[in-house]
Amino acid sequence: MTNNNEPVCDENKISDEAKSDNLFDTEQIEQKFNEVSSMFNKLSDTIDALGKWSESTIQVFFMELLRSIAASKQFLLCQVLFIPLLILFVFSTCIAIGIVFYSLTGYLLVGVGTSLLSMLLVLAGLAYWQKRLMKMIGFTDTIAQIKEGIDVVSKASKSLD
Repeated sequence: MTNNNEPVCDENKISDEAKSDNLFDTEQIEQKFNEVSSMFNKLSDTIDALGKWSESTIQVFFMELLRSIAASKQFLLCQVLFIPLLILFVFSTCIAIGIVFYSLTGYLLVGVGTSLLSMLLVLAGLAYWQKRLMKMIGFTDTIAQIKEGIDVVSKASKSLD
């Protein structure tokens, strides 16, 4: 016979079922904590990378600024020197070439043609040099790095989702 006076559940004893629920909750909490911790670590890494990227972008900007200033100074110097000197030099050189070819061939048309051709070659060279200098003025590298950084940040933010 069983004694009916014994309590069905002892307050000092925890049943196995309650222990497993408690362990299950602890495991879930630890898993969620690890996920949140992992997300914060990724966010911290992304912020560090963003800081390094922005620092290097600023360095590229200042290097391009200095390069652009130097190229602009050279460009202005070229303009100041070339405009008056170029007119005199080109004109005298082209006339001299025309006179030499006229004296060699005896045809005035050949002399005038070579003068014009030599003037055209000098002007083409000057136009090429100015075009080359104009390519050095600007912030193309900075713009490219900013676009690259935006792409990296957008990809990193998508990976956090």
